[in-house]
Amino acid sequence: MKILWLVAARSGSKSVPHKNIKELGGIPLLNHRIISALNTGNVRNTEGSSSEVWITTDSVEYAEIAGKQGAKVPFIRPEHLATDAASSIDVVLHAMQFAKNEGLTFDAIGLLEPTSPFVTSGQLTDAVHQLFEDTTADAIVAVKETRPNTFFIQKEGDYLDVLAGRFEQQKALGRQFFDKEITPCGGFYIAKWSNFLEKQTFYTAKTRAYLVDEIAGLEIDEPIDWLWAEFIINQRLTN
Repeated sequence: MKILWLVAARSGSKSVPHKNIKELGGIPLLNHRIISALNTGNVRNTEGSSSEVWITTDSVEYAEIAGKQGAKVPFIRPEHLATDAASSIDVVLHAMQFAKNEGLTFDAIGLLEPTSPFVTSGQLTDAVHQLFEDTTADAIVAVKETRPNTFFIQKEGDYLDVLAGRFEQQKALGRQFFDKEITPCGGFYIAKWSNFLEKQTFYTAKTRAYLVDEIAGLEIDEPIDWLWAEFIINQRLTN
């Protein structure tokens, strides 16, 4: 399959300053995603190649970093797609339209966010295979198991009245007594090209779930997430 892997790296971050280019394990965060995409097996990033890895960013600095790692830099993202209000869907559609204008065709679009650095090239490749082996599927999205189970969650309030009512009804509260729940983790979003153009979403009733473990499912949003990521990668480098 010909995949356009799109690494979305807007400049600036309020929680972790310049998070997308902050070094994790000795390389900028966004490079982890570029490397995993380049290693999916059929990416050459040359004229006439099958799959390609593009960076979509509003920053020339970010673009130069990505280009040195091997990603293509076909454009600098327009200003209106680089605000807090800009949707990832519009960012993806912009890249797809650019590809069309350049006469490029792909079978699927894969959105990769720098904040999920531990997703492997093997997982990306396997997800693509699962997506295209399922002829009825529109897309496939990385998910992880939720902790805690939503049984243990209520709206913020002064009293735990909702939880108390639940606990009264169910005395056995071990994990084995609850169904496994999953939630999207940001690891990847992959859709068949034509399906995405038609429905303009990665989430349809025919979106497959691809379960990853807690490490691959880590999404770096807050400083505590960054500390956890540093711990994980330091353990890998020293073992």
